[in-house]
Amino acid sequence: MKPNYLVHEDIYIAAKEAGWNGWGGNQGLADAKLVSRFMALKERPSKGKLLELGCGEGHHCRTFTKLGYETTGVDISSTAIEWAKEKAVLTGIKSRFFVADLTEMSLTLTDKYQVIIDGNCLHCIIGNDRSTFLNHTYKALESDGIFFVSSLCSKDNDNHQILRDGIPYRHITSMENLITELKNIGFIILKTVLYERQDYNHITIHVRKPSEI
Repeated sequence: MKPNYLVHEDIYIAAKEAGWNGWGGNQGLADAKLVSRFMALKERPSKGKLLELGCGEGHHCRTFTKLGYETTGVDISSTAIEWAKEKAVLTGIKSRFFVADLTEMSLTLTDKYQVIIDGNCLHCIIGNDRSTFLNHTYKALESDGIFFVSSLCSKDNDNHQILRDGIPYRHITSMENLITELKNIGFIILKTVLYERQDYNHITIHVRKPSEI
């Protein structure tokens, strides 16, 4: 069954109407660990153009901007992007935001980035759409650029699918399968950290796009 990625639009509309600060409620933003986990890599670029995939209301982009990066965020949810732009104005933080479906094969990302961040987005991408998503990422990354993956991960060697209203909603792959996916696109694995959790684990992976010959 084909995924309905626009379910994320419905979730952002509900979050905004509920008075939350963002996805997952106010506590979810307060506990965000993605930025510090990315910064743990010593070989990362300390500045440059940064793109966040699945940026939501822009929380991570605003933080990365404060750290000296020139940030851009993309999300399939138009409500999330409008929200991100509103917050950028309110906070006085300069960041670009745009709406796009990263599973569309015809999509062209015209800019190149030194850093691309998976804002807990990859585990929302289902089946063959994952290779399209990762190929877009690879093409948008500068040579020697860093792609940072932050994803749910299965506790066994199998792939798991979570349904929402009977429609595929989350793709939870094993650590081994995720690493294979990234290598097959052409990325070089730099650092992998697995975080044990009760139902599904979480994994972060820093990868590099090799230099052009």
